[in-house]
Amino acid sequence: MLNYLLKRLALVVPTILAVLVLTFFLLRLSGSPVDEILGERGGTPEQRERLAHELGVDRPLASQFVSYFARLAHGDLGVIAGSGRSVGREIARRLPNTIILAVGAMVLATIIGVASGIISARRRNSATDLVIRFFTFALISTPVFWFGVVLILVFSCLLGWLPAAASGGMSASAFLLPMITLGLRPAAFIARVTRSAVLDELSQNYVVTARAKGLSEWAVMMRHVLRNIAVPLVTIIGGDLGNLLGGAMITETIFSVNGVGRFAVDAVLYRWYDAVMAVTLLWAAIFVIVNLAIDLSYALADPRVRFEEGK
Repeated sequence: MLNYLLKRLALVVPTILAVLVLTFFLLRLSGSPVDEILGERGGTPEQRERLAHELGVDRPLASQFVSYFARLAHGDLGVIAGSGRSVGREIARRLPNTIILAVGAMVLATIIGVASGIISARRRNSATDLVIRFFTFALISTPVFWFGVVLILVFSCLLGWLPAAASGGMSASAFLLPMITLGLRPAAFIARVTRSAVLDELSQNYVVTARAKGLSEWAVMMRHVLRNIAVPLVTIIGGDLGNLLGGAMITETIFSVNGVGRFAVDAVLYRWYDAVMAVTLLWAAIFVIVNLAIDLSYALADPRVRFEEGK
């Protein structure tokens, strides 16, 4: 496992650098932040030249490239164009909100998804199974923003039980609706994977043997079946968690959560070059680390997994 880990770690830096280089050039092709700050026809030519010089976008592309990566090597993520605020501090301020939202949503999704999948598999082709399968299909097929709008209308506007926006504080009630919104689709995916995997395992000989020994259905499910479906569950749960930690842009925008996802939306809209690059760096690091953690967790979830040389 150690050799495998070292090989994967050796690929982390080149992978992240490749993503940053690609993002750098795509950003420059998308337009200038001067147009977003002053407007395409706003300001005098002198003002536009002065602002371009302050933002460093008046220099040749190669010079901008070298300058950015030189600053990055020293830990400087840059500033937000037009305001001078530190990008690093802004992300550090918003990241805890995204972590709370992502982890809470995945805990909720895992509990609902695994429980629903097991029930659906144990009652195959029953009315309960058909209802669960219908709802999982509906949840997977429905856009995330629709969940958010419906939950706000029902629980905030009609019932008044929960706040519609989380920007006012860090209370659990403020984050409950965005957590539910963010966790519904992953819960549906987890339920479908769990149902399929459980049905496959229930037809195996070891399940018949366990039942013949007098084990209860609960013991068979918890001691044997769930252990053998751990690998596919770890894959989908870990992948979804990585996606959510990267920043749930739509959900954070709908519920006014001051997270990384909402910050990324603003950065793209206003062409904050340094901010977009910093968010891209964060997301790339999260995806690489999460995928590495998923691979390593296979051996813990299933002792039969071995990391062989060259694989």
